[in-house]
Amino acid sequence: MNRPTEFTPCMGAPLPRISPEEAGVRAQWVQDMVGAYARRGLRIHSFLLVRGGRVYAEGYYSPYHPAQYQTVYSLSKSFTSVAMGLAEEEGILSLDERVLDLFAQEAQGIQAGPELQSLTLRHLLRMSTGQPEERWEGDFVRTFLGVPFVDMPGKTFRYNTMATYMCAAALHRRGVDLETYLQEKLFTPMGISGMHWMRTEAGICAGGFGLSILPEVIAKFGVLILQDGVWEGRQLLPRAYLRAATSKQIDNDGGSPDWRSGYGYQFWMCQNGSFRGDGMYGQLCVMNREKDAVLAMTAFVDDIQAELDVYFDEVLGRMQDAPLPPDPAADERLRAALSGLVCPLEPVRDGGGEIPAQLLNRPVSVLDGMLTLTPAPDGMLNVTSSYGHCVAARGELYGQRTLCRARGSARLDVVTEAYAGYGVAEGALVLRLLIPELMMDARLELRPDGNAVQAHVLDVHNPASPQPARE
Repeated sequence: MNRPTEFTPCMGAPLPRISPEEAGVRAQWVQDMVGAYARRGLRIHSFLLVRGGRVYAEGYYSPYHPAQYQTVYSLSKSFTSVAMGLAEEEGILSLDERVLDLFAQEAQGIQAGPELQSLTLRHLLRMSTGQPEERWEGDFVRTFLGVPFVDMPGKTFRYNTMATYMCAAALHRRGVDLETYLQEKLFTPMGISGMHWMRTEAGICAGGFGLSILPEVIAKFGVLILQDGVWEGRQLLPRAYLRAATSKQIDNDGGSPDWRSGYGYQFWMCQNGSFRGDGMYGQLCVMNREKDAVLAMTAFVDDIQAELDVYFDEVLGRMQDAPLPPDPAADERLRAALSGLVCPLEPVRDGGGEIPAQLLNRPVSVLDGMLTLTPAPDGMLNVTSSYGHCVAARGELYGQRTLCRARGSARLDVVTEAYAGYGVAEGALVLRLLIPELMMDARLELRPDGNAVQAHVLDVHNPASPQPARE
């Protein structure tokens, strides 16, 4: 097992701050956006609104805060994309290289038809591999090469996270580690450090997901792209590649408007001329060149289209071309509203009573592994599971820094923030676990059943509609 790492978050020098009116936005429009998210039941964790490289509003929903790492799922793909563009400029690889040439050893014994023979890195970036599915098993590179094709590469858009992993693997094959490369070429020149990735068993960054990052770093990434890769007078990323990556390279046909406006190189096109990187559960970097505007957002939502619509309707669509008259009173009302933002977390359920003795000091099969509860001083409870170790308080979420693990097709062992609480309700021990970086928010119900234990796990990121947790 890998030893856990404790990363120190550093976002670099903060972006300049201005009032909403200086950005051509009324403070009330930002409040309208916040209110619309609340009315729609969308769980937002953080947001920064930026124009001209300057932040005109930002919000952090407690317990989330500016230095809180969060995995951003497929928003990671956009960072992998810029690494590929930079590697091409530096002569490390060519986007028109054949995948078979890079991975000839892994392809031994695989029947290479015309589709696989023609597959290039550019096809991977466009999500147009010609394969109908992705498989995460065995040697990921060899598995990818062995997935049958249904059409020629470049013809049809099909979302494929394994294709992005193959980009990270291509860099690795050329002696380039994705995380190290971005740190050296991108983050360090921007004064940023501590960003990190989940890795596969092969030691390769996941590429298509697994980047843990800070909200303001997402905002800076958007600003850098709108500045055509220039940061403080220095060209960090190739302009031509960024322009191509953030332009439509292939048609797509998703059901929602912003999933059928075209796809670039690991960037989505939007219906209103914007483009974005995005990740599952609402991780966003939305950029608009015409208005020089960026939305950086972390969230835990089930309807990303609604999340986008609120921003487009309440803020971006109302943005004026020139600054508006100052409105100190409205600005103060907005500051007060943003300072009191709280994430709508399900409370810790506790009806009183003793913890059933059968639940203590014995392993229970749950959370894709074994969970063990042991008493701790002052009525606390030690919780050890496949996610790591934490301490739970009775009746409330107790915050701490502790070892937490992500597991699956890629893994991360990290010391990070976690919150845990417990109670006893209707004869069951009810345990709440919140691990912000790993995007885990769960309620576990453990109930004695003779000599056995019944275990039930719910994902409660939407308290109004808890769902069975994915294990």
